[in-house]
Amino acid sequence: MRSPNLFRMSLTRLARCAPLLALLFGSALPVRAQRGATDYTGAQALGLALRRTGATERVLMIGAHPDDEDTQLLAALALGRGADVAYLSLTRGDGGQNAIGGEFQEALGLLRTEELLAARRLDGAGQFFTRAYDYGFSKSADEAFRHWPKDSLLGDVVRVIRRFRPDVVVSVFSGTPRDGHGQHQAAGILAKEAFDAAGDPRRFPEQIAAGLKPFTPSKLYQGSWFRLEEATLRIPTGELDPLLGRSYFQVAMASRSRHRSQDQGRALLPGPHFGGVALVQDRSRRPTDAEEGSLLAGIDSTLSLRAAALLPGGSASPVARILSNYDSLIARARAAMNALDPDALVPELVRGQRLLARAEAALPAGDGGAALRFYLEREAADVAQATALAAGLVLDAVASTEQVVPGDTFTLELSLWNGGARPVGVRRLEPVVPAGWTATPLDSGPAPATAAPQTLVTRRFRIGVPADAPPTEPYFLRQPRKGDMYSWPAGDASAGLPFEPPAVRAAATAVLEDVAVPLDREATFRLVSPQDGESRRPIRVVPAASVTLDPGIAILSVSGRHAPLHVTARVTAEARGGVDGMLTLAVPDGWRVQPAAAPIHLTAAGQTESVEFTVTPPAGTRTGSYRLAASVAAGGRRYTRGFRLVDYPHIRPRPLYREAVTLVQAMNVALPRRLRVGYVMGPGDAVPQALQQLGIDVEPLDAGALAHGDLSRFDDIVIGVRAYEVRSDLAASNRRLLDYVRDGGTLIVQYQQYDYFQSAFAPYPMTVARPADRVTDEDASVKILVPTHPALTTPNRISDDDFRGWVQERGLYFPHTWDPTYVPLLDMGDPGEPPLRGALLVAPYGKGTYVYTGLALFRQLPAGVPGAYRLFANLLSLGVR
Repeated sequence: MRSPNLFRMSLTRLARCAPLLALLFGSALPVRAQRGATDYTGAQALGLALRRTGATERVLMIGAHPDDEDTQLLAALALGRGADVAYLSLTRGDGGQNAIGGEFQEALGLLRTEELLAARRLDGAGQFFTRAYDYGFSKSADEAFRHWPKDSLLGDVVRVIRRFRPDVVVSVFSGTPRDGHGQHQAAGILAKEAFDAAGDPRRFPEQIAAGLKPFTPSKLYQGSWFRLEEATLRIPTGELDPLLGRSYFQVAMASRSRHRSQDQGRALLPGPHFGGVALVQDRSRRPTDAEEGSLLAGIDSTLSLRAAALLPGGSASPVARILSNYDSLIARARAAMNALDPDALVPELVRGQRLLARAEAALPAGDGGAALRFYLEREAADVAQATALAAGLVLDAVASTEQVVPGDTFTLELSLWNGGARPVGVRRLEPVVPAGWTATPLDSGPAPATAAPQTLVTRRFRIGVPADAPPTEPYFLRQPRKGDMYSWPAGDASAGLPFEPPAVRAAATAVLEDVAVPLDREATFRLVSPQDGESRRPIRVVPAASVTLDPGIAILSVSGRHAPLHVTARVTAEARGGVDGMLTLAVPDGWRVQPAAAPIHLTAAGQTESVEFTVTPPAGTRTGSYRLAASVAAGGRRYTRGFRLVDYPHIRPRPLYREAVTLVQAMNVALPRRLRVGYVMGPGDAVPQALQQLGIDVEPLDAGALAHGDLSRFDDIVIGVRAYEVRSDLAASNRRLLDYVRDGGTLIVQYQQYDYFQSAFAPYPMTVARPADRVTDEDASVKILVPTHPALTTPNRISDDDFRGWVQERGLYFPHTWDPTYVPLLDMGDPGEPPLRGALLVAPYGKGTYVYTGLALFRQLPAGVPGAYRLFANLLSLGVR
């Protein structure tokens, strides 16, 4: 068994060696839990691969959201120890905020999933998910389990444990109210219950029937990195790793900084740092074990120890003896790095592959043999990766295009670069494509059978995409959600992974000393920018035509004579030859649409045509929801969807599809006259477009307009959510805004975070609690405190009906105390909690009116909630002068 202190590396010992000796302590994480390619290359990649060889410890961390994970611990275990480590996030973070763009809900889930994968490429861990959709903040586990059927979610966690087989489970949360967020509490509860349930064959027997085996982890810890005083084990993460040139703490902070949508940028501080965990349960203890000295104490750390524990005959069994030789060989391979020659590793690693093959062939039947096979298969992948890196073998696959449509063809060039010092046999170099696709060689003559040192072997193929190929779409978005749970396709092997595997890959088999070394790589498109140089883009299949319809929500006021609605359909040709077809808009019975149809003639990929339809509802249309749907008939097919790419420089792009549908919300909402509103945008703000649906003239205010413009032109000025946090120009111009109010204007401030309150931007004092007051139950009862106030009467009389049908939450960041000049208008609270009165505060200031509201109007308006429109119309009407 290894040294009890898993994380204390002897820097003195490393310093005595040349720099490449640091490679002895490293390993890259193979694809166990899915992630993208590692960010480590060259000597670092080889060093990390060597750290993984021979290591069999496995650790699973469980939390609720992207960015909940303890990246210090992940990096220390995966990069420093070479352990197989993964993070299971219950959700994809769909319900959070977005500091860098307009993606919310499923789009935000895609962005945050990719941010997790970007983080994992640095800290070396893998990634899993459950079906849970992040519906937003909740205050208790009970509330969370009202959204997520507990037994279903527990089954997902158990499935991951049975699949990944961790020796140690680390729960980020305690499962108690001290965790705060109800989803955090739920994650802590599920981690503890799954720790026991995964080994019980009576629990979730359908998983056993599908081929998974019960598995009992040895140890359960609770993360204590944010409460180190409670840790039973402090883990040093600030020691410099010479291989990485950083400490694990620095790697962890770089990893965390990739959660850019969540404002998680961190400094890479040098010097001592510690993580911590608290032991909850330990099944690994043996009578001879010393007191706990490391997170992995008591865990079999090598293949020979695993064999001794699992097989009849223990350490004397034939397989255990073979694997003991293998463990010794790995030690020699590491020692070979003293010569600073990676090629010297190749013979030892090749012999290691032979020993693993002998051990697998000698495995006895029974549960012990099957359990050991799990570790042998993973070790074979690790040593094959290390062999390829030591031999200087690099596989690549470059497609001629990033995007294809069904029926298309494209060129794929495969290359195997032998950058090493010895000749290599080439047994296989070919594409791997889905069933129904074709791969036709374009080279004349047979494929090369040998790659000499420092040469490049290439093969070119024409890849044919079948006419019925489905579009590239995340597996968890192919079917509608069931409430707040994603639907996974039955039997899909991707279930629980971040995404499905890439459709097109390259596979190669190199031969070294008669031992086959498999290599595998995703095929990508090489994009070369004069400004940014080379980047790689995944290949995606898309429909030949993309159809969108805007706006997604249209507001129809039934207060007076119906004004016609105007919606715009956009058709984009994705096929290289363009699209010829007919565009139509389906409307409810009795509604009129002009034009009835529009011909579409696009001659090349990327061309777009927009058609504006005028839709006239019949007189007497009642309040309710109505559906408009656009489609294009072309080439014997009908296209009803469009897609957008969720794409930022720090992530891989992902397509998100949406039906070409406008939901018309007919509601009784009145405005006194055409209003002119200035709007200060917050991050990802969709409120201005919603207000325009009411016929309001909304003008975005940039820094120049705030600092020097004529603000008196506006009836109202609205501040978007979190705008004070992200716009320094707003803070600098706050005095001008207060002057605007004093002179008779109305300023409506939507929810802001702590800096707004601490900086005293409001005209009169108000404070916020920590954590801030909020009402998370979207159906929480609401009491109107001042029924005669103009904000609740003019021009729309607000009643209980206006608070029905809200989504995700009532509101957040309510003031906790305020100056008596403010008038609270609403009283609301979550079930079982005292009511809160800070949701909507209105105060006179000079000749004008100042409004602060923590109501989640920024969620309700884009969702088409009638009461939110009626209330916002009233707030804007306060500015009628």
